[in-house]
Amino acid sequence: MAMEVKYGRRCFRQAFNRELRTAFRRPMIHWLTWIFPLLLFWLLSSNFSAGTLLNLPVAVVDNDHSELSRQLIRDLDASPHASLTEWPGGLEQAEQKLRTAADYGIVYIPTDFEADVLAGRQPQVVFYYNALFYASGLYSTQDFTGLMTTLNSQYRSIMAAKIGKQVPTLAQVSLTYQSLFNASGSYIYYQQFAATIHLMQLFVVACMIYVLSRSKPLIYSNSFTMSLLGKMTPYTLIYTTVLMAQIALLVWASDARVVGNAFYMYCVAFFYIMAAQSIAVFLFTFTRSAITAYTLMALLVSIAMTFSGLAVPELSMPLPAQIISNLEPLTHALYAMFDLFLRQVPAQPVASVCALLLVYPLVVGLLVRKRLPARLKAQEAMT
Repeated sequence: MAMEVKYGRRCFRQAFNRELRTAFRRPMIHWLTWIFPLLLFWLLSSNFSAGTLLNLPVAVVDNDHSELSRQLIRDLDASPHASLTEWPGGLEQAEQKLRTAADYGIVYIPTDFEADVLAGRQPQVVFYYNALFYASGLYSTQDFTGLMTTLNSQYRSIMAAKIGKQVPTLAQVSLTYQSLFNASGSYIYYQQFAATIHLMQLFVVACMIYVLSRSKPLIYSNSFTMSLLGKMTPYTLIYTTVLMAQIALLVWASDARVVGNAFYMYCVAFFYIMAAQSIAVFLFTFTRSAITAYTLMALLVSIAMTFSGLAVPELSMPLPAQIISNLEPLTHALYAMFDLFLRQVPAQPVASVCALLLVYPLVVGLLVRKRLPARLKAQEAMT
């Protein structure tokens, strides 16, 4: 038994060192392991560089054209989230812009708006937004509520006098505030964070399919399992390091404060990369060509993003969608990473997530233990 363990360790070490040398000499490996991931990370960062969604196009339908309605439009247009445009075609044209996503919201000011305010009749100014664009549509309304509150306070005494009631004296409150980091409210952080982890899975699966399609030495190894582990371990370490570097850059760029343990984050990233590698092994084993494996990879990665809980909360999904969501390693990795950023998570929940992610390579290992060597031999025979 001791001799078998010693021989297995030697096979692992030989495969590990051989793969490191091979990977260093292959430009494609460099592109897949760190150049493409970091380049795409930079592109995403530049795309989300504003931090939050700003100057979103909003249509205005002003049926009053009074001094008060124009003041309301000027104040809302001066706010950072919305950029207002008044359409002469009225509500019909504005609705068409909303349907085609040319605008994300409509501000509707009714006829006799100023006269009704001065008469104390409390008219309604309505802000419609396109809820299909869950981020853009909602963010276009961010400054509207505060603006209407300010307007109501300014005209409160006039309206009360028209109604015939005495206005009570209000306390003079001095309010100071600072902009605190909010992970779910920061577009650059929330969206790019999820996209970074998701796209890392794409690169891991693509790279491992590429590596396995060029794994002739594994066929002649006396310890296939240990040699396979030795061949894959360098990429596990490289991708874990790249993912942590991307997250560190994102945290630094968005001035985020990490509440949880950074070592726990590294553990989740490590086991997440292992789970993604196991998906690549599964796809390669049960397809006849690398092209077919790449095609299925694109399908699975798309499903992972759809059901990860980012676009639609998992609790809002029907039961079949929830099952698909929990079958994806991306879902568990995202939840764990966000928990570690936002709160002080103890070791036990993190260990549970890591153990769950470890299930993927263990199950795949059982499924491919006989078929993968045969798949590699068949590929060698064809070449």
